[in-house]
Amino acid sequence: MKKIVIGVALIIGLVSFIGSCSSDDSKTATTSTLSAPSGVTATLGYYQVAVDWTAVSGASSYTVYWGSSTGISSSSTAITGITDDNYTHSGRDNGTTYYYKVATVDSAGTGSLSSEVSATPRDAPTINEACTDNESASGSLQGVLNTAASGTFYHSFYGAEPSNGCINADNISTVFGSSNIPSDALSVKHALVIAGNGTEFRENWHFYSDNACAVETGYTSTSYDNLAIADNISIAGGSPAAATEVWYTKTRTCALAETDTVETMIESKWGVDVLTKGTVLDISDTDDNSTTIWTVLDNISSTTLNYLYTSSALSNSTYPDNWSNSTTWHAGDNITR
Repeated sequence: MKKIVIGVALIIGLVSFIGSCSSDDSKTATTSTLSAPSGVTATLGYYQVAVDWTAVSGASSYTVYWGSSTGISSSSTAITGITDDNYTHSGRDNGTTYYYKVATVDSAGTGSLSSEVSATPRDAPTINEACTDNESASGSLQGVLNTAASGTFYHSFYGAEPSNGCINADNISTVFGSSNIPSDALSVKHALVIAGNGTEFRENWHFYSDNACAVETGYTSTSYDNLAIADNISIAGGSPAAATEVWYTKTRTCALAETDTVETMIESKWGVDVLTKGTVLDISDTDDNSTTIWTVLDNISSTTLNYLYTSSALSNSTYPDNWSNSTTWHAGDNITR
């Protein structure tokens, strides 16, 4: 009888031991976190970074850890609850490098971190970088009375003469309207560039999402080429006192939209759907022999600034008898955008 009791006790102990092992194995299986995602990449964008990775089977979500210096860890700033296998980190600063690691999350918790990747968000490409006819200006316009014009002239709006040409968008939109100023622009630059030793005019509009013309959202640049200068004339009793007729025979257009609003405004103005957001459109030369540019140069005695006046042509054969509808431009530093 004693042997039977001992045998039963051994069997019960063995079953308990096996059950305990099974229980431990089960706990180990349910508490193991998933491996880190592989194939992690970071791609720069317009003031943003797109982080991408290979999906992990069984993942409920992902966490992206990030910072502006290398050495990302689980104590870095975390973006949680990401259910896709990618994340676009927007609102970043242009020129700052951002670093990222990604971890998989499941019912057991957050797993180990992936390898570190980095990218530096970009600004909008400049006209100099992206357009065949860029906005670098040099030389002088030959044959014009008074001061010879060269370089960049900014639109002098309501007497404002900022050296970098930055104008409050609310003010200028009251004159030019929504057909020229996108609704998301807080500041603009409107410049006339004389280049090619006086053989080329360019009119540039730049749009910005901030008040200081720092974050550009798009632009249009129109070049007027193959110029011919007609006779200078005097305007009796006019201000300024002299005018020069300039003819152009070719135009070239370049444009960029970094936001939907800018794209819509430009395409509405042009009447054609031709832009792709984030991609520069550079249109080859088109013949246009029927348009003239009226230019007047003057130097105001009270300032050292030179001024350029322009007016739409009233006809192709006569000068205007007054300058009541002219636009004034003041000389400034070459625009960098």
